[in-house]
Amino acid sequence: MNKTSYSSIMLKNVAYKSYVNVEIDDMEKVFQDFVKSCMDRDAEPVGDLTYAITHINQQKQMNVFVCIPVSKGFLPDDELGFRSYFTLNKMLHGRIVTDNFIEDEIALLEEMNQFAEENNLTFVSPYYHTLKTNYKGTHAWIDVKAKVCEKES
Repeated sequence: MNKTSYSSIMLKNVAYKSYVNVEIDDMEKVFQDFVKSCMDRDAEPVGDLTYAITHINQQKQMNVFVCIPVSKGFLPDDELGFRSYFTLNKMLHGRIVTDNFIEDEIALLEEMNQFAEENNLTFVSPYYHTLKTNYKGTHAWIDVKAKVCEKES
């Protein structure tokens, strides 16, 4: 985790969609559906896919927000939204670089929570996961970020 400075997310020409009641095993299908929805509008993804789990119910189903920068704007509709910009600043930032996603994510989130507690910070956003790729176009790492602010005294 980066303990020396804050990070941010700054995206331009952003397609986005929220999915509800998603099973963990269906995440890849969600990402594929999302990219297909972008391509159906001739809005080709031109950046890294970012997602945030915004809610988990008692049946362990999740609500997932997904977004990605695209090649051109389009008119939003009931299926897919569009924003000119998506920006979040003052974020804690960590990185998962191994294939042990579950264990590494738990450790990273615990580290971020401990850092926030020690520095009088509170989380004001979900954890955003950005799937980064290398120059070959294959999965390389996952950036995890969450917006924080100082707790009021």
